[in-house]
Amino acid sequence: MNYPFVSVIIPAYNEERYIAKCLEEWVNQNYPKDHYEILVYDGMSTDRTAEIVKNFEERYPGLVYYKLNPKRKQVFAFNMGIREAKGEYFIIFGAHAYPERNFLKKSVETFLEVKKSEPKLAGVGGKIIKLFENRLAKLVALIYSSPLSGASTFWYEERPHFAKTIAFALYDKKIVEEIGGFDEDMFIGDDFEFNLRINKRGYRLFFNPEIKSYYFARSTWKGFLKQTFNYGAVKAMAVRKGYFSPMWLFPLAFLGFEISMIVLRPLIWIFVLYWLALLGEAMRLGVKTRNWDAVIMPPMMFIFHNLISIGFVVGLVVGKRAYR
Repeated sequence: MNYPFVSVIIPAYNEERYIAKCLEEWVNQNYPKDHYEILVYDGMSTDRTAEIVKNFEERYPGLVYYKLNPKRKQVFAFNMGIREAKGEYFIIFGAHAYPERNFLKKSVETFLEVKKSEPKLAGVGGKIIKLFENRLAKLVALIYSSPLSGASTFWYEERPHFAKTIAFALYDKKIVEEIGGFDEDMFIGDDFEFNLRINKRGYRLFFNPEIKSYYFARSTWKGFLKQTFNYGAVKAMAVRKGYFSPMWLFPLAFLGFEISMIVLRPLIWIFVLYWLALLGEAMRLGVKTRNWDAVIMPPMMFIFHNLISIGFVVGLVVGKRAYR
């Protein structure tokens, strides 16, 4: 195999608990060491993140590079990485996660194989496997594992397919430079908008579940509520920027239905069907995962849907100021 050079771009901010595991797996990829680089952009961390990354930089010269991201947000790190990357391909990855040791090789092999039949291929991504630090994190992961959450398919799909969005993906640098990199208005959801723009320009993305990485699921109520609100705000920002999907009308329809139900009592039977659907999904996931905390998933999914809806409305009105 003629291995192409790949640049791995990792934004990090106060990730001292996770960055060492992330880098340990990256420096031990089963890919030629002289054919990739790892660029870590530190968003001015106040913990030991910088110290840990610099230690790897000393141990693996020419492979790991510590860099500062004075603007802190990951979207700026992504664009800095694209400009500074030596590779003809690059991967964006999270410091809150780590890859399997064949991640890089499998990503490159998948890209080159799919490219033979799809010349408009821009990127390939894989399956993200959630890790749980506590009981709440496991319950949150259940929610994102359900199609009723509206989450992207890389959280739960098991078959290779062309997808609208992918995560922790390998991209063709030339195509990314052509479409203008990441939108720096998107402090949150930058990769979501980026993938939408790739599709809008006629390029394609491919999902291969054999490309695996591991992500530490959020484990606090504050983190879950904040992330859910932002999830709705991101969709609103996409609408403000000219993207649209009929599925994105769900937040407005959901709030409108709740308001209408107060006035038009006969609509309550639809609300009953909604709760029955949540209960049925909870039972399905409970059996599939053997996590019987799924019994409290219906009220959590109700909170989830309401927060997304509120975030969507606020995002439509005030734009990126809605981000929390």
